[in-house]
Amino acid sequence: MWQAFVGVGARKITGYYNKLLDERTDVLDEKDLKDQVVNEQKSSPKKDPKPEKWKGQIEKDLPRTFPGHPALDEDGRNALRRLLTAYARHNPSVGYCQAMNFFAGLFLLFMPEENAFWALVGVIDEYFEGYYTEEMIESQVDQLVLEDVVRERFPKLAKHTDILGVQVTWVTGPWFLSIFINMLPWESVLRVWDVILFEGNRTMLFRTTLALLDLYGPALVTTKDAGDAITLLQSLAGSTFDSSQLVLTACMGFQSVKEMGLRELREKHRPEIIAAMEERSKDRKSWKDKKGLATKLYSFKHDPSSVCPQVDSKEGADGLQVNGDSGSTTLGSYLTGSALENELDEGIDLQDQVKWLKVELCKLLEEKRSAELRAEELETALMEMVTQDNRRTLSAMVEKLEAEVSEFRETFEDKQEQEKAMLEILLRMEQEQKVTEDARIAAERDAAEQKYAAHLIQEKYEAVLIALSQMEKRAVMAETMLEATKQYQAGQVKAIQTFAPKSPHADLGKINQEPNQDTPNKKVGLLSRGLGWLEKSKGKSNPTETNEG
Repeated sequence: MWQAFVGVGARKITGYYNKLLDERTDVLDEKDLKDQVVNEQKSSPKKDPKPEKWKGQIEKDLPRTFPGHPALDEDGRNALRRLLTAYARHNPSVGYCQAMNFFAGLFLLFMPEENAFWALVGVIDEYFEGYYTEEMIESQVDQLVLEDVVRERFPKLAKHTDILGVQVTWVTGPWFLSIFINMLPWESVLRVWDVILFEGNRTMLFRTTLALLDLYGPALVTTKDAGDAITLLQSLAGSTFDSSQLVLTACMGFQSVKEMGLRELREKHRPEIIAAMEERSKDRKSWKDKKGLATKLYSFKHDPSSVCPQVDSKEGADGLQVNGDSGSTTLGSYLTGSALENELDEGIDLQDQVKWLKVELCKLLEEKRSAELRAEELETALMEMVTQDNRRTLSAMVEKLEAEVSEFRETFEDKQEQEKAMLEILLRMEQEQKVTEDARIAAERDAAEQKYAAHLIQEKYEAVLIALSQMEKRAVMAETMLEATKQYQAGQVKAIQTFAPKSPHADLGKINQEPNQDTPNKKVGLLSRGLGWLEKSKGKSNPTETNEG
């Protein structure tokens, strides 16, 4: 993902990385460093080799890059050396700057060597353009921009640091130059780099710094002196182990800090930085003449008698006496430089040296005067605070506040009791509601059972009706068959009476047959009486058949 964010594929030029490494083959491997003869043989065929001053610094920083990490063993350090060397040759205006070793090492942990080189090119040449040059203009501009943003976002903290004489940028400068590597815990570093590479600008540096100040601002405001404030500022980044809270606070809490606004502030402060650098450059040039400033300072240090007669100004002498300590330290730092040994054979211009010393003394006197004025202002402010002692008023206010607090506590206790009573009532209502719900469920269950029983009874009733209708049909059939039998017997009797001779025996048979004829009539009558209730229920649809029966 980092390679995609930086655009490694689009930046990559085939063979360019190897060409940079083959361009000068002085030392690119630890084994070559141990064999000086091989180095001389490799460098002998080169034409007019330019001195690579950054080479020694790279060798010093290799063991310091993530020491003990298994990925940066001997082969890993060789890859890191090649990567840093290739970038220094790719961009000679930057060369090598401390902290680049950590960027390159970080990229080597996640991607191949050549891809890490192109990722480093994208970050330094585009995202952090002007940050690691000799003048470091953009780095200074960003610190002024950060100071404006901090004063806007945290006015109370800015006022407190001004009183202590502390500038937040004293600590945030290394944060920006190292992009928080070795400043934040590892997980936080990776998540901050995720956002930086995704957005493709330096906005996340400002948001992360503001998030740290937001998290630890209350503690910073309570510091009593400059030492405590600087110590806390230096330690707050390393103690931020909750990466989620840090990134969320930075990206959401300070979402209004955008690249467009930062760009406008940079345009505002950049001329100021450039002008200051030009002024310093002019000062350095004014210190030197054609005979060399180093020779003058060296002569002044070792033979002050040759210059002291020229210092006839009382102000200058007093200035030396008053600022002897700081002046000697400044002179010593200049006089012990390596440039002195290169210009010892030049002449001495005492008048110019006296002028330069007077300028330095005037600057020191101005600084001392400003410090005295600051001390007087602080003393006056302290006296005003003492004269405006309002402890009695404060005591009365404290007593009043305590009384209000006690009232609030009583009210709070009453509210708690009311809340407790309401909770009991709610629990009781919930219990009653639960009982009611159980009763409702039981009633619904009983109703369902009754409905099911009624359904069963209805089914049984319909079955009985069907059975009764079948029995009725059978009874009608039986009655019909009985009627037919009766008619058949009556016809048989008539036939017998018609064709049989008259005799006593016949009469006797007739007499004997009459009871037999009466018997079926009686049977039919009984059957008709038994089925009478069924015919009544039908509305007596067939009265003729009933009468005959």
